[in-house]
Amino acid sequence: MIINLRGKSAQLPSRKVHPGLMVVVLLLGVVAAGCLPWGRGTSQVELFSEMHYSQSHRSQEPPRLYPAQGSMPFKLVGERSLVVEEAFVLAKTSGTVEQGKNLFGVNCAVCHGDAGKGDGSMRDFLIKYQSIPPADITGAATIAASDNDLRLFIGGGGRIGYFSAMGGTPSQSTMPIFSKLLTEEEQWKLVHYIRNLQGQ
Repeated sequence: MIINLRGKSAQLPSRKVHPGLMVVVLLLGVVAAGCLPWGRGTSQVELFSEMHYSQSHRSQEPPRLYPAQGSMPFKLVGERSLVVEEAFVLAKTSGTVEQGKNLFGVNCAVCHGDAGKGDGSMRDFLIKYQSIPPADITGAATIAASDNDLRLFIGGGGRIGYFSAMGGTPSQSTMPIFSKLLTEEEQWKLVHYIRNLQGQ
């Protein structure tokens, strides 16, 4: 009821709401509410149910290397830091050195040279196109690295590639990330052969 300024009351004409129109408006409200983020960010796709997050979809990935059953790959140091222990170390033998030599000839000699001096056939090409030249892996810096560090450098795309990945920045190194190409055991065999090149 509405009161007129002249003191008379007036009735507004009553309108009936069509039930079909109410259903349409209700459905539109539900659809519009479904388009709102509701705390999920801007993506309305449930990412973790997507196929490309499934491990079975990643058939071209190298197999995962898990630590030995019952081992403890991490140990607590202080309150917050973790130290990663070496989960796998391959013992050096004449056989692993010989296999490492074969792996070096296939994967490394083209850049680092047969003697590991960084004078392989790719050196001039990399310098011409202003890339970082291959390292002399018989030099003092590589000799001073521990065996596990050397294996991490091989797997991580060289010293530059490894430390870039640790810092979350893109690598300027042209060396491949051999952890995607070689098994951990093969990387250790390369370490053994490189130590041989260094006279160790």
